[in-house]
Amino acid sequence: MTRPDFGGKPEGERLRRMMSSPHWAEGQFQNLDPMAAPPANRSQFEIMSEFLFDRNPARFPVGILPHMKTNLAQLPQNQFVWLGHSGFFLRMEGVSVIIDPALHQAFPLPGFYKPFPGADAYQPRDLPAADLLVITHDHYDHLDYETVKELKSRVKRAVCPLGVGAHLEAWGWEPERITELDWFEVTKAGPLTITALPSQHFSGRTFKRNETLWAGYMFSANGVNVYHSGDTSWGRHFAQIREMFPRIDIALLEDGQYNEDWPGVHLLPKAWGEALEVIRPEAVLAMHNSKFCLSRHSWQEPLERALATTRADGFSLLTPEIGEAVALDPALRMGTREWWKTA
Repeated sequence: MTRPDFGGKPEGERLRRMMSSPHWAEGQFQNLDPMAAPPANRSQFEIMSEFLFDRNPARFPVGILPHMKTNLAQLPQNQFVWLGHSGFFLRMEGVSVIIDPALHQAFPLPGFYKPFPGADAYQPRDLPAADLLVITHDHYDHLDYETVKELKSRVKRAVCPLGVGAHLEAWGWEPERITELDWFEVTKAGPLTITALPSQHFSGRTFKRNETLWAGYMFSANGVNVYHSGDTSWGRHFAQIREMFPRIDIALLEDGQYNEDWPGVHLLPKAWGEALEVIRPEAVLAMHNSKFCLSRHSWQEPLERALATTRADGFSLLTPEIGEAVALDPALRMGTREWWKTA
């Protein structure tokens, strides 16, 4: 329990602020709704055993994933690059933002949950200087110790949910460079407004859960709204987000690492489509896939299901390769390409 990548523990004024949140009760943060339970006929032992010992080869790509290596330091304005899983580099109205850059691996012990070949194209050294580092929650596949430690000297400020700043401070980030937000709170960086939004999930880097908050975000500038869902399952927060933001230009919506055995943790495919129907973005990118094997579905399944859902319901699906630049302006974007079928 002394490993540095476990992070820090909230205390003092940080803890007092957390405890004053309307989303804190019974010694921890709470979801807006109770988390959906696993099937009643399935024990935790069965669920974990099948997950750990599933040898289905379709969970992993056969070869190297198609990818590009865009020079992020020279990325034009109002474009973004998917780094795989939930990671992005966004340049919006002059502000550069790095979101959930898990570039190392998704577990603290060496050799576990490494990125797929090709999905590891970007290393921490490839991330340029940026205005903001934005973290959705403190799980290892979103808050990566190795990446965040290296970014400390290249990023002006970090934005994260309540309590997550304790990890950053433990890794050498100065408190004055950390902005912690509760749900519905707002911070600004130049012309960019960042709104922390609810998600239906949990947190924790050790065996104790929910000592820090989890969140999604809306990035808004010059009338354009880009939504990053963070990790989430189905919940009434989608209706709240739609009410606050009737227009969402691009939704980066979690789609992957789901399973019927943990319905309250991630969006199941049916719920992914229902979330789209509620928030109704102009375009959607299915993220949280194609980098780590954290569930039992085939690695291609989330993308196949997203394609079928958007075609049936009339939504525009963005399908960049990892590392490929995407324009916020719809007139400059590429069409849907099924790149995963070539891997």
